[in-house]
Amino acid sequence: MTPRQRFFVLEYLIDLNGEQAAIRAGYAPSNARSQAARLMGYPEIAAAIRTEMAERAHRTGITPERVIAEYARIAFADMSDIAADWNADKVVYTPSAELSDEAAAIIAYIGELAGPEGHRLEVKTFDKRRALESLARIFGLNVASFVSLELGAHHA
Repeated sequence: MTPRQRFFVLEYLIDLNGEQAAIRAGYAPSNARSQAARLMGYPEIAAAIRTEMAERAHRTGITPERVIAEYARIAFADMSDIAADWNADKVVYTPSAELSDEAAAIIAYIGELAGPEGHRLEVKTFDKRRALESLARIFGLNVASFVSLELGAHHA
């Protein structure tokens, strides 16, 4: 592998964008996309990228199992894990000190909003549907056809 090709590999690992990696490695922007595709087709470059990614995953402790577990936490979360009570007028959130690690993992954002009725807490969770869809893709589940079958069974 040439020094420029090695530089391409290192740059690719930054954002997994072949075109931008090629530009940062010194290839002409006008043909960076095709250059990146060509470079990615070289067995030694593809192998170097796989090796570097595996080493990074090992260093950071990020494994497929850990990613799947995090998706599962979001996908199978229950609102009652973070809110003690709610109705049309208000939500009573569970105090942060009482949240389990599982419950805390589903919270994407907490902020305070000021409005005409005073301050209120805004809590947003990660997208449950997206997590379920990601898990379905990972496990090769055709959820759309399953849902159709289930709906058909309930209407029969």
